[in-house]
Amino acid sequence: IGKHLCRILQEDGHEVIGLDISTKGDVVSCPLPDGVDRVFHLAAQTDARSIDASVDARNNIMAAVRVMQHYGPKVTFSSSCAVNYPISPYAISKLTCEHYAKLFGCGVVRFCNIYGPGSHSFVDMYKDKDTVNANLPGIQMRTYAHVDAACEALLVCKPGELNILGGEDWTVHEIISAVYPEKKVKWFPQNPLDLIDGRQVYAI
Repeated sequence: IGKHLCRILQEDGHEVIGLDISTKGDVVSCPLPDGVDRVFHLAAQTDARSIDASVDARNNIMAAVRVMQHYGPKVTFSSSCAVNYPISPYAISKLTCEHYAKLFGCGVVRFCNIYGPGSHSFVDMYKDKDTVNANLPGIQMRTYAHVDAACEALLVCKPGELNILGGEDWTVHEIISAVYPEKKVKWFPQNPLDLIDGRQVYAI
């Protein structure tokens, strides 16, 4: 999402300062530039099935709090529909960050599952592989939206606002049938953190 957002902003004539762990260091400790008009916070540990709570707390909560404290309402925070199902460290960390966003007056975009160029979603990750790896039972349902919709939701989000990104609801079986109809499928046991119904929730 970040790469697409940076491209859109640059095409619109904005100067973009990108901070990423692969280029300029850890957001938990790296210098935060001043004199910026707006901040989009997308950096996170994104494995929703991870059980390492300390990693999620450091990379998601502490990093976000640091950014929010520094920039206040200039920040638009990227959350997740996982907050509706707080059964994993990842979901709990995102929910915690939403509360901090309210405290600091930041905007929040609550994403669903994002697909498109560069995505690691189930819709994209096996396009160049011979075999699709999937977890049973295959009826797990998620809400999916294109990366362009995710960028637009970030751009229009105002300070203190919660934008909930909608999309289309697909099951694992439906994605395999539509995207990978000719590929072999290797099934694995159901993951305890893999919800059967993990769709976006639009009103809480």
